[in-house]
Amino acid sequence: MGPSFLLVFVACIAYYIYRFYKTVAKYPPGPRPLPIIGNIHQLELINTHKWFEKMSHVYGPVFTVFLPRPTVIITRLPEMKEALIKKGDIFAGRSQSPIESLFQSMDNGGVIFSEKESWKEQRRFAVHTLRDFGMGRNCMEEKILNSVCTMVEQINELANLPSADMNWPIQLCVGNIINELLFDHHYEPDNCAKFIEFKDLFERVLHLMRNRASVLIVQAYPWLVNVPIIGHHGYWDLRKDMLVVLDFIHDEIRENKKKIDYHGEQTCFVNAYLQEMKRREEKGEDMGSFSELQLANVLMDFWLAGMETTATTLRWAIVLLTAHPEIQTKLQAEIDAVVGKDRQPSMTDKPNMPYSSAVVMELQRKSNIVTLNNPHKTTQDTDIGGLFIPKDCAILPQVSTVLDNPEVYANPERFEPERFLEADGKTFNKTAVEHLVPFSLGKRQCAGESLARMELFLILVVLMQRYSFVVPENGSPPDLTPIYGATQVPLPYECKIQLRS
Repeated sequence: MGPSFLLVFVACIAYYIYRFYKTVAKYPPGPRPLPIIGNIHQLELINTHKWFEKMSHVYGPVFTVFLPRPTVIITRLPEMKEALIKKGDIFAGRSQSPIESLFQSMDNGGVIFSEKESWKEQRRFAVHTLRDFGMGRNCMEEKILNSVCTMVEQINELANLPSADMNWPIQLCVGNIINELLFDHHYEPDNCAKFIEFKDLFERVLHLMRNRASVLIVQAYPWLVNVPIIGHHGYWDLRKDMLVVLDFIHDEIRENKKKIDYHGEQTCFVNAYLQEMKRREEKGEDMGSFSELQLANVLMDFWLAGMETTATTLRWAIVLLTAHPEIQTKLQAEIDAVVGKDRQPSMTDKPNMPYSSAVVMELQRKSNIVTLNNPHKTTQDTDIGGLFIPKDCAILPQVSTVLDNPEVYANPERFEPERFLEADGKTFNKTAVEHLVPFSLGKRQCAGESLARMELFLILVVLMQRYSFVVPENGSPPDLTPIYGATQVPLPYECKIQLRS
């Protein structure tokens, strides 16, 4: 290698480094990145959201981390509202990365990970259809309580055993609610092998997404997807599990097609979607983004968002209430006074049950199950809090940091429902409620929020109306250390279930 070539090589490297840091200067300040690898060498792979929290104390509520692509992190509610609500259209984009494509069988598929016109059309149809099915109204309440009855039968068989795991009854209950909404199908506890396989695949993928270093490396460098070993462990191993789930969804769609009356009233999402496709076909209208493949992707998103998050929050409810019997006792006293022990609860009871509502809120805050929200993407140059953000920049609204904010929630590590109530025990603390944003904000806010809120309230009240959950004799209180993943789940725990009859 001659000296002239070496000189040119060094000059190229110097120019690349100069250009790299000139690009870095365009973004909000953050930890200093290195060329090529960005901040990956500094990133804490376990509890990454806590590392972002620490960085916000140094660089403020809006800062940039290179992963290695520049990603702007937002950790405070005012700046989050500015981006996601005030400038919602600008921050509504999605980056199409390998991790997002794990749950898709087509480009820009579904609702959660899609963008632009396809996302708008699919989300609009989903929201309208769910509203037609009574989202937040009595008919949806009946669907929930129907699944709750199956759960109660399961728990009654576990009651008064030395100890029992509540995970499965809760998973099946929430899964049946979603399944009835999507497919008009209800699983019985003794005939649900497919559902168990479905659930286990989801849980495995969600855990590995945040705990397998190769997944994060493929996310950082998408071209590694096709590199042997790292591509397999970082993408294809997880992808094969999701393809099994997608095949299952396609089977369900085919079964519904065999018995649908295209011109009748539909009672589940699949049939409503197929009916809309038929209507467009018969009227010669443009199909737009509608297709059976798209339907499968939308259904995948509903399962991902609707089952895992609600079931995980309720699993946290069991371990947190077992660890805090005094809160359980106070909650049961309100339920006994308002609902009694003989009838099913209703959403009409909720305005008269401020403490129960506060417990649900604190469960969502304390469980804080979504560690890293799905990244948004800017659709044009803009700014947040006066800091310039370029077009096509990845934006990560860190909802988990808002829920842990000690300035709003004193001693956030504690489980204290009273923090959502004023001293009179009836009026809600407006600041605490305003910062409770587990469903995110703005145009990307969870479409099933009202269903999830209804599920959490009704299922929790039924559980507390009928049972007490206590530490087993000679057992230990639950360890409240979460298992880190795409969702934070509690450690496995068996409590003793006592009937309250």
